[in-house]
Amino acid sequence: MSIDHIRFEERPPSPEDFVRLRAECGWGEIGLETARKALGGSIFDLTCFDGTELIGFGRVVGDGALYFYLQDVIVRPSYRGRSIGRQIVSRLTEAALARAEIGATIGLMSAKGKEELYRRSGFQERPTENLGAGMTRFVLT
Repeated sequence: MSIDHIRFEERPPSPEDFVRLRAECGWGEIGLETARKALGGSIFDLTCFDGTELIGFGRVVGDGALYFYLQDVIVRPSYRGRSIGRQIVSRLTEAALARAEIGATIGLMSAKGKEELYRRSGFQERPTENLGAGMTRFVLT
């Protein structure tokens, strides 16, 4: 499958498309109001389309000065393995760097098995000799 006709746009997807893409990729189902709130909290959004079909997405969240987090980096399964995810990560990282003050942190939480995608973009795994483990707390109810 050629990706010559793939286009990236610096905007959020519609809440409906976001909900649909998450569900298709096994990320669970969320309501439209939750999608609206989540998308409204972004500093920078990047959507990827094949024609009018949303096939990839990622966003940057944070305070816009010192802390930036790559969030919701997702590519439709039938389009994986074509460097779309790498392009999304690269463009999101560039957007964060363009806004970052000296001393800023750009972070993320990788899905299991996707660490190499982020390593290639300059991210390092934790823990290291000087940095503790990244941690997560999920809200399930």
